[in-house]
Amino acid sequence: AQDVVFDEPADDQYSDASEYNEYEEFGQTAAYAEPEYDTAAETVPGYDEAAAQEPVFERPAPEQADGGVREAFVRPHNHGVVVALGMFDGVHIGHQVLLERARTLHMRWGAPLVVCTFARHPMELIAPERAPRLLTTLEERISLISHAGADVFFAMPFDEQMRDQPPECYVGELVRRLHPKAVVCGYNHSFGAGGSGSPALLQALGAALGFEVSVVPPITLHGQEVSSTAIRQKLAQGDVSGARALLGRPYSRRVELTHGENEWSLRLLDEEKQGLPAGKYRCVFSAGEQSLPVTVLLNGETDGRLLLSGEEPSLQKNLNEGRGRLFFWQAAK
Repeated sequence: AQDVVFDEPADDQYSDASEYNEYEEFGQTAAYAEPEYDTAAETVPGYDEAAAQEPVFERPAPEQADGGVREAFVRPHNHGVVVALGMFDGVHIGHQVLLERARTLHMRWGAPLVVCTFARHPMELIAPERAPRLLTTLEERISLISHAGADVFFAMPFDEQMRDQPPECYVGELVRRLHPKAVVCGYNHSFGAGGSGSPALLQALGAALGFEVSVVPPITLHGQEVSSTAIRQKLAQGDVSGARALLGRPYSRRVELTHGENEWSLRLLDEEKQGLPAGKYRCVFSAGEQSLPVTVLLNGETDGRLLLSGEEPSLQKNLNEGRGRLFFWQAAK
């Protein structure tokens, strides 16, 4: 409940991956430590911790074909809500900085944090041939954003009406539905017909409609801007270590394991996600409470097998047919 001041990140603030990515050894869980910000000693006047709401985390209704939550119910709150805007594909370290800034405002005012996004990538409607492969499924985004401290996940369907909506009308609809006290977005966030809305327009509309706008600048790592596009490029090249650094965790895919004659075959699921080139990768296979280090040979974007030697009988003994998740740590020789 302290007043938190967000310092604008310098270009080289995130030049050392060890500041926020901590990998002890292969097979260990990656720990993401949020960047530290300056805090003031005094308590924010009027902040009532007891008035904080129980988390309300909206999930898509199963019967909705587009997978979107068309209406998210936010209970009335004296302080309004804090809204974080973006696609959040990958929920990478740049997104995590944006969410941390939104969470700072959420803690300052005791207001619910609403993450407002789209159920599907807008390019799937605008130009399907140029729509990017995803880094996270909708359910993965929900889980990651929930763990980042969001109270409400508001995933709107991106349809023709949304595509053609003037940016001023888009913001007016957000105000009608969510009554924001503050809105947080990235420096390159666009909205409205033709992507004509910009953070500058959002700030102007916020001044007129009574909400604050906080714009997060570019976040860089080793001089490279962190973005979903950069992560897709690294994965397409088989650079899973580089993608892991930008994501803040290993890239993962759901898989299905089957045991054939003297080998374990696998099939990658969630084919809408970004693929990897053929090659060997050191991974962690997770199913339920079981996690095992494995080496995987991918023959293509969807098929592969586990490379197990005769010196790994305990590993083979612990493997079972069925579905699990592969976490890609690094390329193997």
